[in-house]
Amino acid sequence: MRHRLLLGLVGMALAAAGFALGAWRTPSRLDARLYAQNRLIAVQVHLDEAPAEYILLAGDSQAELHSPAQRACGLEIVNGGVSGSSSAVYAELLERLALRTRPRAVALTIGTNDLLVKNDPRGAAAATRFEASLTRIVTRLRAVSDRVVVTAVPPIGRVLAGRLDPLAVTDYSARIRVLCERLGCHYADPFADLRDGETGFAREGAMRDGLHLAAYRPALRALEPALCPVAAAEGGAGSR
Repeated sequence: MRHRLLLGLVGMALAAAGFALGAWRTPSRLDARLYAQNRLIAVQVHLDEAPAEYILLAGDSQAELHSPAQRACGLEIVNGGVSGSSSAVYAELLERLALRTRPRAVALTIGTNDLLVKNDPRGAAAATRFEASLTRIVTRLRAVSDRVVVTAVPPIGRVLAGRLDPLAVTDYSARIRVLCERLGCHYADPFADLRDGETGFAREGAMRDGLHLAAYRPALRALEPALCPVAAAEGGAGSR
């Protein structure tokens, strides 16, 4: 029994690592939730030990793959990203986390896993579900931080054109902007330089595997003016 349990845990870890590090496949709701069971333990530990001021990164693998060694606005990062999460899954996961210390700001990147072609992401039903889930997430984050920044959906590589809907990248990003105007969050696009116009695709070389960025540090630096506008205006410490 113990041997089978160990093999199961190892399998879960390898599957999650494969998704996060580049061996992308279509994640199932079960995959994301199984991985999240262990991932949330680590996130909660880091939240419990967070300093008085820190930046929280939230969302899917586009958040989780940011290096915890990098700082934003001169502040420590707590990485709350969970690879494989759709907006609906992350809305549920976020409710299980306790934020005893308020982050200076929160950066949320979500939406890539909502773009599966088979789910008709630009259809009315899917788009409504996305907006409802995003509303849940933003409402929760607004309750624990005075500044919540929601990014545009990152572009995708052309290799994934048959699996993800590139036009939904632009569509969902526009929905995020409108929702932030209504809910009081801040919209930012730290991926603007990676985009191939309004196609939803990334420029050649911008993505590691079609799904994940080739480099995450520049994206976080590009996000800093939205996360800490006062520090940016004063020429603050910045990220490194």
